[in-house]
Parts: sequence; structure tokens; C-alpha cells
Amino acid sequence: MSKYIQDNLGKDENVIYEASISWATLTLPGIIAVVLAPFTLGLSFIIVIPRVIRNLTTELAFTNKRLIGKTGLISTKSMDSPLNKVQNVIISSGLLGKIFNFGDVAVTTAAGNYRYSGVSNPSDFRAKLMNQIEQYDDDRIKKQAEELANAIKK
Repeated sequence: MSKYIQDNLGKDENVIYEASISWATLTLPGIIAVVLAPFTLGLSFIIVIPRVIRNLTTELAFTNKRLIGKTGLISTKSMDSPLNKVQNVIISSGLLGKIFNFGDVAVTTAAGNYRYSGVSNPSDFRAKLMNQIEQYDDDRIKKQAEELANAIKK
């Protein structure tokens, strides 16, 4: 489990699914860097290094209660949203994404929009997240019903 996600878990909170960033996202920049390397090594690094940093610093997961994510090394953007505040999850992928099974995951919450690039198995992530949102809502309704029943008994 990634450090950011582990450090931000609350009481009685368990990670259900942690997304990973696909190293296949480095394929095209890597090819370009190899082609340019004989001409200019510096430009090759300028193309590849930001992608490697993005892959290493992007974290995305959901727990039984929340959706948690972070991107960036120096300038970071983090997301922490209760599951019942997730409004929409959109996935998109190009040709390489379809071949290597990665894509972008865009999440709309009550607090804003967040985009995570190069997520491995994005359809799987979305499907499991939607199932967990339904489970979260069911658990919340059951808890409210139990509390109401207990209040009526008293």
C-alpha cells in the first residue's frame, strides 16, 4: 500500500482497491527518447523524466468509506472524498491504452474534478468503485434504520 494512502486511513477504514499506474505509459516517450538520444541526450531526459516522476508519485485508491488520491512531487494535488460525494467516473484511453490496458480516470466529486493519467485496468477500477459506492450507501441506510429502530424502542 502506498504511503500517502496508508497515512490517511481513518478509524475502521480498509483499503478495498488500490489502482496502479501502468509503466506502459512510458512506451511512446521512451521510443522518442531513444530516437533523439544520439542527437541530444538532454532532450531525451526532458521527455522521459517527468513521466517517470508522475508514475512514481501518483496514488489512487478507495476504501470502504472514501476515495483517496494524490498526484505530483513538488506541486501536489490531492483528493479525499466520501464515497457518497462521488458524482461521476469517466475513463478514456487511446490506442496504446487499449493495447496495454491503461487509461485516464476522471473523477467528479462534490468538491471538484480530478484526473489520474495512465491507470492500469481503468474499467476494473471504475466497476469496483461503483460497486463499493452502492455497498457504502446500503450500509449507511442500514445503520440509519438500526439507529431509528433503537430510538423508537427507547
